[in-house]
Amino acid sequence: MPETTSPNIAILISKLLTGTLSESETCYLNEWVTADTTGRRAALLKMMLDNDQLTREYRQRTLVDIESALREMQVRISIAQAPVRRKRRTIMAAAASAALLICSSLWYLGRDVSLSEPAAPTAVAVPDDTTSIIRPGITKAVLWQSSGSSMQLRANDPITSGNKFPATRQDICLTSPEELCLEVPRGGEFKIILEDSTEVWLNSESTLRYPETFSPGERRVEITGEAYFAIHREEDRPFYVESNGMEIKVYGTTFNMRSYADDDNTYTTLETGSISLKKLGHKSAEIHLSPGHQAIFNKNDSTLTMATVNPEVITGWRHGRFVFEGQSLRSIMQDLARWYDFKFEFTDPAIASTKFNGNIPRYADFNTAITILENCGDISFSITGNKVTISHPQ
Repeated sequence: MPETTSPNIAILISKLLTGTLSESETCYLNEWVTADTTGRRAALLKMMLDNDQLTREYRQRTLVDIESALREMQVRISIAQAPVRRKRRTIMAAAASAALLICSSLWYLGRDVSLSEPAAPTAVAVPDDTTSIIRPGITKAVLWQSSGSSMQLRANDPITSGNKFPATRQDICLTSPEELCLEVPRGGEFKIILEDSTEVWLNSESTLRYPETFSPGERRVEITGEAYFAIHREEDRPFYVESNGMEIKVYGTTFNMRSYADDDNTYTTLETGSISLKKLGHKSAEIHLSPGHQAIFNKNDSTLTMATVNPEVITGWRHGRFVFEGQSLRSIMQDLARWYDFKFEFTDPAIASTKFNGNIPRYADFNTAITILENCGDISFSITGNKVTISHPQ
C-alpha cells in the first residue's frame, strides 16, 4: 500500500493502547504491519505493546511536571483551567508517550530508522536532577526606570513603583522620565498588561520599552528578543511596535515578533487581525500582512519578504511547547539555551545544520528535552557544569 496514503500510524497505535481503535482501523493497522517484509513494523508494534517498555516511556514522560506547567500557564495568561481527572491524565500521558516514541522513530525527515532491535533511550551524560544547574525557565523579569532604579518581578508580582533598589545597569532604558523598560533575562518569561489593556508576553532574553502612560495621539513601544502581542483596539489611537529598523502599525491584533541579536532577520507573524510594516523613519509605502503570513525583514540589507506559516508553530513557546518544523539544530539549541540558560558547542560544525521536526515540552527537565532530540537524530549530548557539547555518538 502506498505510504503517502497511510493514516497516521502513531495515532492508530496510541488508540490501540487506549482501547479506542475501531474495527476498520484495526484492519488497517494489521495490513500496515504485514505489508512490511523486513519485520521492522512488527517489531515496533511488539515494543509498543510491551508493558515494561511502555512503563519506562511513561516514567520518562512523567519527568515533565504537568501540574507545574499548568500553574505557570495560569499565571502567565491569567486563565483558570478546569481540573483534569487523574485517570484521564494518566491515559493521555501514556498515549502521548506512545506517540512520542513512534514519532521519534518515524518523523525525523522521513528517515528510515531500523526498528528490528529497538533500543532503550540513549543514556545522557547529565547530573542527577536534584543537583543539575540546567533547569527550565521561570516567570521572572526586572523593571527598570530611567532614574536607574529597578525592581525584581516574579509570578503574581504587581508592577508598581515600590520595592526599588539601586540599579547596577543604568544604560538599559532611554532618557525619557516616563519611560520604563521590562527586561526578561535568560531562563525567564513574563507577561505584562499595559495601561491601555494591551497584553504582552515576553520570551527569554527579551526587553520591552514602553511609556508609563501612552500619549493621546498614539501608543508606541520598542521590542528586542521575542514577544507575543494582544493589542487592545482603539480607533483613534494607533499602536506602533518598533524593532531593529522596522515599524509595525497595529489595528487590534494578535501577532508574534522575533528579533534576537543572533538572528539575521526580524520575523513578524500575524495570528489574527491586521498589521502593516515599513522601514522605521522612512516614508515608504506600508506593506499589509494578513493572518497566517509572516514578514521576514533582513537586518543586513533591509529587504522584506513574505512567507505563509502556521502561527501555532511560531507561538508554541507561549503555550508551553517548543515546536520545530524543518528547523536547524543550531537554531533549536539557541532557543533551548535561552530558556534553560546554558552555553553549547558542536564538535562538528556539520551537526549544527541538521534539520528537525517535532516538539519538546517547554517545562520539561533538561534531561528529558535532550533525550527527545537524541531519539530523533544521530547526535549525542554531554554536559559539564553549564556547558553542553553536541557530537556524533561514539
